[in-house]
Amino acid sequence: MGREKLKRNIQFKPYCREFIATTCKSEDTIHLLHEEMEALYLMDNQGLYQAEAAEKMGISRPTFARILKSAREKVSMMLITGANLIIEDTKEDYSVLVASMKSRELVLGKPDAPFLILYHIYQKEIIEVFVMENPVFVENRRPGQILPILCNEKRVNFFIATYIGEGLKSALLSKGVYAMTKKRCTKEELVSCL
Repeated sequence: MGREKLKRNIQFKPYCREFIATTCKSEDTIHLLHEEMEALYLMDNQGLYQAEAAEKMGISRPTFARILKSAREKVSMMLITGANLIIEDTKEDYSVLVASMKSRELVLGKPDAPFLILYHIYQKEIIEVFVMENPVFVENRRPGQILPILCNEKRVNFFIATYIGEGLKSALLSKGVYAMTKKRCTKEELVSCL
């Protein structure tokens, strides 16, 4: 009997989970496991070495290497054959950072709003709310200089504001954070995975 599979530490939450070719229709579908997506994110997006990435996922380096090899094979097959790709998203907990005009109420603002509200969501319930003064507002700094670093430190998956410039979007995405612009947002929308 084989060993029980260890639970992997998964930080990255994919926003898009289905990729379907538009110029050539395919009946084939490739399923990319969430752990494989995490391996691609850590190695190819974050630029970590295999040993560092394996440690972040809570697995051995050889296991990480096998997961990464499988992920790269699946993505290359999708590109070569035109097959559809579906990412199996199993992450039930994620964090959303919201730029807010008020500290005790969810009133969306621009990235330089006075407050940032961090919502930690687990199994479609808000389990923790943390309010902080926005360093962009307090220190009069550029959002692209400080928000991506803050999001990375706080393990944020989504950042929401009423307006987000292209430079900030790119800087956030480089840290694995999806930037979303909304005029209004309710707590119910946060727990429904936006």
